[in-house]
Amino acid sequence: MKKIVLVILMVLPLIAGAQTKIKETAVPRSVLLALEKTYESYKVKTWYQAPGQYIAELVIDGQSGRSYFTAGGDWQYSTFPVKAEECPTMMNTYFVNNYPGYRIKTIDYVEEMNGDNYYRMVIIKNGIAENDCEMIFDTRGKLMKSNAPDPEAVKRDYYTHNNPDATDEKISEKTGTESSRDRRRPNPKVDQPQVEKFTPDSVILADFNKTTGRRVKGSVEWVMRNNDYAVAYYTNTQGVKSESVYTLDNKKPYMTGKTLVKDRYNNGILKYLAEKFNGEKYKIEKMVVYEYNSKVRGADGKKPKPYTYVVISQKVKGTRDVKYTRMEFDSRGQFTNLLAQPLDEKDVQ
Repeated sequence: MKKIVLVILMVLPLIAGAQTKIKETAVPRSVLLALEKTYESYKVKTWYQAPGQYIAELVIDGQSGRSYFTAGGDWQYSTFPVKAEECPTMMNTYFVNNYPGYRIKTIDYVEEMNGDNYYRMVIIKNGIAENDCEMIFDTRGKLMKSNAPDPEAVKRDYYTHNNPDATDEKISEKTGTESSRDRRRPNPKVDQPQVEKFTPDSVILADFNKTTGRRVKGSVEWVMRNNDYAVAYYTNTQGVKSESVYTLDNKKPYMTGKTLVKDRYNNGILKYLAEKFNGEKYKIEKMVVYEYNSKVRGADGKKPKPYTYVVISQKVKGTRDVKYTRMEFDSRGQFTNLLAQPLDEKDVQ
């Protein structure tokens, strides 16, 4: 990839409009030449056309990404999806320390035509109809631009929700935020998630009843996840806590999740946790293996591999508080992502 430049001047929109897959023969020669001038070595997997743009889905130095060009043949920018552990420590620390109750939706490494390079992190708060928030970090992990809510307000709201009887001074002490005697604390609430009733449409229900209904023991509880998925929580006839996840856009089964019992925990994950929390007391609240539906395909045209979701709890010394760490691991048991909030309203300990 090009040499990294540490100055950020502007942020271009990274999401194109409607895209149509096209053959390379339909791509203007000016665009092909612009790609050759931009990168010395690359392999184009697919070309797309969008209003006023041509988009190359490609691989550069083993990294998959997308390059965007104007219809006139000018390179605009390129994006490369990255994992949290591949990002600067300062960047991940900022997110975890300042946005409890949020999760990372995507992270992209961006290269612009003016030489600016940076990380674009999109985060989202748990709940229905929540909006995406964007944070821009330089290549060292320093925050440069953000449209996310004020971190102090986020931390105070999060702590207040989980500790409704806490005084303003106590909240300030725990969150490290400024105390304000004039700020009114919300009315106390029971420290339990209020799961809103959700009923998926007849298409999703019909598929679930046909494919899974016979294997359900007891009742099924449906919730919405990130405003994008319908999730059925249930226990199967073998006594295993399970989930069936459907996409709301095409109403198709997306993946299933099965909660592992203790003697089935992944050894690689157990080893990672032992090293990560060395000398600390912790408890594995849940370990769930998610497997994608057979018809789901990734950007490479292949079915994504299963992954494991793990929730760790730790008691906060000197208090009755319990903090949770939510992580994801790949099919080999290697850490891939850190989540700062529950997946949905049901995913609370």
